[in-house]
Amino acid sequence: MRLPHIGTRWLLTGLLGLALVAAVAVEQTFAEMGLPVPIALLLTLPFAAGIGSIVSRRFTSMADELRDGMESLTSGEFGARVGSSRVSELRDISLSFNSMAANLKESTEWLDHQAFHDPLTGLPNRARFMSSFSDALSAASRNKSSIAVMFMDVDRFKHLNDSLGHGVGDLLLAVLSRRLMAAARGAMVARLGGDEFTVLVTGHRPDRIAGEIADRIATSLAQPFSIAGHELFVSMSIGAAVSSTRDTTITELLRKADIALYRAKAEGRDRFVAFSDDLDVLSAEQFDLDNALRYAVRRGELLLYYQPVVDLKTDTISGMEALLRWNHPHRGVLSPEEFISMAEESGEIVHIGRWVLGEACRQTVEFQAQLPGTVLTVSVNVSASEFRQPRFTEHVAHILAETGLSPQCLKLELTESVLIGDVSGTREILSELKSLGVGLSMDDFGTGYSSLSYLQRLPVDTLKIDQSFIARLDRDATAGPVLRAIVALGNALSMDVVAEGIETRAQVEFLGSIGCQFGQGYYYSQALAPAKFIRLFHVPEVRVRHRRSLRPTG
Repeated sequence: MRLPHIGTRWLLTGLLGLALVAAVAVEQTFAEMGLPVPIALLLTLPFAAGIGSIVSRRFTSMADELRDGMESLTSGEFGARVGSSRVSELRDISLSFNSMAANLKESTEWLDHQAFHDPLTGLPNRARFMSSFSDALSAASRNKSSIAVMFMDVDRFKHLNDSLGHGVGDLLLAVLSRRLMAAARGAMVARLGGDEFTVLVTGHRPDRIAGEIADRIATSLAQPFSIAGHELFVSMSIGAAVSSTRDTTITELLRKADIALYRAKAEGRDRFVAFSDDLDVLSAEQFDLDNALRYAVRRGELLLYYQPVVDLKTDTISGMEALLRWNHPHRGVLSPEEFISMAEESGEIVHIGRWVLGEACRQTVEFQAQLPGTVLTVSVNVSASEFRQPRFTEHVAHILAETGLSPQCLKLELTESVLIGDVSGTREILSELKSLGVGLSMDDFGTGYSSLSYLQRLPVDTLKIDQSFIARLDRDATAGPVLRAIVALGNALSMDVVAEGIETRAQVEFLGSIGCQFGQGYYYSQALAPAKFIRLFHVPEVRVRHRRSLRPTG
């Protein structure tokens, strides 16, 4: 930005005026000395010229420096500075200018960092990543080389957020980002949003480097995170894609990395998958499955199967667990493992959960109508998302009233992680449910936090031991003592204890010997469609897997 010419002229005019005033003062001095006026004027002119020249040089030099400094600032060169001056006024101007330039540089750097970095983790954000990705892909195209991009997210992060709260989730992401940076060893790590991260891999053999980074991430995540008093174990699913001559756009390469990530999740999470052409076909199938799931409820494609819960002392059926199935129009009956993760990620799990609760209560009433005098209890799994919905208790009460099922015949099963998240809020909801008369079970006990203090504080009346403990009985010497301790804990707290996944007679005998009251599993029966389940009561003695006899209640 140049100083206006008219401003410069006025400045020079002012300086000339100052010189003339000084010259007049000198001329008067000479006149008082008795010199003739013409001689005094002649002697004064050189003095005035010298004064004017000195003053002009000092002021115009400072003006030029200010002009050049302003031009530098407007062009984005915030390092511009103006030299000092012996004249105090000019020195103050230069100091003010230099201070302004320094502050402007600092502010601009801060704004630049805020615009291109994630405030939670300090990592580059999506905008910075996309810019760097574009530059790297262009360079790879010119050099006839390749790059790799890695997509990753935290497995079941939404569940963790719903269980422990967003504050704990944010702290976890902040600590996790540091582990990712250490594992990347100089490769660019960025946070795209939520629990989604990406790594931009350049250099020789980026495919190999991506695999090595994935291995280091897995190793680092083997160590627990200590967050807000919780010891958390988390895993990540990672997908990667390497550029080729066909990948001329950012969109195409990102699409392939996303497909690989989706495949990693479909294979069970906690793994690394590199894109290959055959994944394109699988991706289309998964997309169709995800899309169809959104209409499964309204199309009446969901089913409930029922697995009996057996009294281990009497071999009588004391209740049942409602287990979800999807009767897909083209792929047949699908188990929850094939679609529940998609439902959780899309939020469809809330709608599905509501349907499950209503259908389980309705079917139980129907069973009881066919079994006069039989008290049958149904257990229904409740997701974290459903449990945290506003007015969840009101919804349960409405379902009970609508179907006519007695509250004492309904048990809601929640996992440990759901129950201990926001303990005060959880306890309030559980107390409301208990006031309805509904039973409450802690599902998969032993796989999460298993804190005695939580059990004492929460109004839970049933512990369900995770099937992994039962499966280890035959091969792990520590499984027996652990099961004995869990059963003793449940009995001490006056809770019912149910063992899941029973498959052998030896398991039944051991569980009975340590005081476990109830069990379920393939040893007694797999989950059955309603018509087959009711036969367990109508036939005097029903032979099921392993020739185990079940005697109906009543």
